Amino acid sequence: MELTVRKDDLAKGLAKSQSVVERRTSMPILSNVLLDATGERLNLTATDLETSFQGIYPARISKPGRVTVPAKKLYEIVRELPAEDVYLKEKENNYLHISGGRATFDLVGLPAADYPELPAVDGIPQLAIDGAVLGEMIEKTIFSISQEDTRFNLAGLYVQKRKKDDGHRLRFVSTDGHRLSLIDREVPGLGEFALEGGVIIPRKGVNEMSKLAEEGGEIILGLNQKFAVVTRDEVKLILRMQEGSFPDYEVVIPKNIKRKAIVNRQAFEGVLKRMSLMASDRFSGVRLEFKDGLVEVVSQNPDLGEAKEALEVDYSGESFNVGFNARYFLDLCRAMRSEDISLGFVDEQNPCLIKGEGDAGYLSVIMPMRL
Repeated sequence: MELTVRKDDLAKGLAKSQSVVERRTSMPILSNVLLDATGERLNLTATDLETSFQGIYPARISKPGRVTVPAKKLYEIVRELPAEDVYLKEKENNYLHISGGRATFDLVGLPAADYPELPAVDGIPQLAIDGAVLGEMIEKTIFSISQEDTRFNLAGLYVQKRKKDDGHRLRFVSTDGHRLSLIDREVPGLGEFALEGGVIIPRKGVNEMSKLAEEGGEIILGLNQKFAVVTRDEVKLILRMQEGSFPDYEVVIPKNIKRKAIVNRQAFEGVLKRMSLMASDRFSGVRLEFKDGLVEVVSQNPDLGEAKEALEVDYSGESFNVGFNARYFLDLCRAMRSEDISLGFVDEQNPCLIKGEGDAGYLSVIMPMRL
């Protein structure tokens, strides 16, 4: 293999591969990136066998070929080269010669023949979706994905195609058992999109999708029961679906709201931030005490002390108090866009239902906690 490629193109592709490759693995080759030179392009591939990245970049190919080298080290080298173009040449014993300007490196690699083949994903049903829409849907649900890998069926984003009276909606749902986030969005062409049943996209794959969506433009989303394929311009992600059945999440969404408080989202976030200063790993809860026109947020930590702050709210009715993990509300406030949000309660023991007029099609549920 021998070629010349623009430094910016190569660095951009290698940057996208960094969060995909495995740093600590029993298979050293999974820490490598595969460089495949053919025709007039350089293909970059990185995988951990569950999440795979492919990028295609223009290059002047003098000799086609394939080689794998450590992804992190190659990226560090290319990023610092003092030239606009990078020259790459495969040498004996899987070494890769890298030069730019007067700087040269010889980086040891592993045989390309040992690099795992990516799964065949041709024929998967595809849907075009605006990157801004996809990014918003992920932003409003990603923080509720479980961080516990032992709860594998919760360690991902549940994706469904939902039929409504006026058409279809694309639905994202996430829950960690303590909170739930749900968003529905209209997407052109969804009615013809063949997605039977729901699928669970793993947490790592959702993070990679989010990065791609941040770049904007049109995203091609392919889904079936085994894989998700996310494509934008020269970049493709192949994500192996999480196994297991997602729980019946609709049963935890409160249906008969009896008490409702309307609060300014940013003011509420500010109070929660200040009260969280008294939190610790052992004591992370705050108590919300609702009275006519007022909510008092109280944080008590036997190791540190106590803090309280009152905030005006639109609420009338009998007084009540309920405890929550403050971080759950903070995550939610950062993700929402509404100026005011509604907090709906059945009683002190049942979950809180949160909505906002500026966040159409979105709701969140947070379980109370004993303090």
